[in-house]
Amino acid sequence: MKKSSGSQVEDREGLVGFRVDVEKRGGREVYTMRDDVSGASASVLPSYGFNLFDLRLPIAGEVRPVIVSDPTFAEAPSRAGGNGTPILFPFPNRIREGTFTFGGKSYTIPTNKGGHAIHGFAIDVPWDVVEHEATPEGAVVEGRFQLSVHAPEHCDHWPTDAVLYVRYTLAGRTLTMRSTVSNPTAIDLPYGFGIHPYFRLPFPPGGDLARTRIILPASKYWPLRDFLPTGEVSEISDRLDFRKGKAIEGLMLDDVLTGLTRDQGEGACRLLDLDKDAEFQLGFDDSFRELVVYTPPGKNDVIAIEPYTQATDAINLQARGVDAGLRVLGHGEEQVLTLTIRTVG
Repeated sequence: MKKSSGSQVEDREGLVGFRVDVEKRGGREVYTMRDDVSGASASVLPSYGFNLFDLRLPIAGEVRPVIVSDPTFAEAPSRAGGNGTPILFPFPNRIREGTFTFGGKSYTIPTNKGGHAIHGFAIDVPWDVVEHEATPEGAVVEGRFQLSVHAPEHCDHWPTDAVLYVRYTLAGRTLTMRSTVSNPTAIDLPYGFGIHPYFRLPFPPGGDLARTRIILPASKYWPLRDFLPTGEVSEISDRLDFRKGKAIEGLMLDDVLTGLTRDQGEGACRLLDLDKDAEFQLGFDDSFRELVVYTPPGKNDVIAIEPYTQATDAINLQARGVDAGLRVLGHGEEQVLTLTIRTVG
């Protein structure tokens, strides 16, 4: 059963504009933002990490899916790290052996990836939907995660409680993701934030892998040992220098890039399909200082581009005196992080 929420908003030409549909798939509620003028849509699964698992935007003359996920993900979600847009909080990527010290106290997190803890506590748990409506700015769905409410089994694994709001707004050819992190406790909150979306290039229904370009604004990288930063930062190597663009063909990546450049406060990763004369852009504000790039084995037309506020294992690196981007919020403090996904051409 499907229902639309909120009032529909008229567009510039008097046509029906934005709306949010709510429907059940496999017993789970799916919220779909729609722009009826551009044909764009974005579907979110709140019961599994508030995952934006289906995004369709106008590009190269038609509306195309730009995020990779399993066709049955909404009905039977699994493999949070391989579908849609997983939200990584209060830490992205790995914490070495699941252990760290903060504020003079030691913590241990259950390990779930090669002997390490990975991707935080919000990635696959149910979130609350706090708003879904059509507004003059676009179709909106907003979700809320609180550590003590939605993942209470991890309260002892982190120094404090934490609250995260994620607000998606879809309008035209752009999806905006505005995330607000706040500390409801009297104890300092350390955190990092990231997303883990997979993109397909060339754009569906496919094309020439060699006729593509990936452009990333990174001038440095973190050398890794066993997938964890050594603590050094190096000038970008030829293999990882995407500033002038590289084809997706033949790439083998699992790396942490940094030294990100910006234009008027925003950085942008660009995926170009030269045959279709079109591109996809993932933009980020100055909250984001690292990019993890990953090409999954056996999927030669897929790449994960993951903007992070910190380096992998930042909470341990910071304790060693390495500036790894760990953020700390005092009582009542909050920070806002903004990402944008858009198409051109």
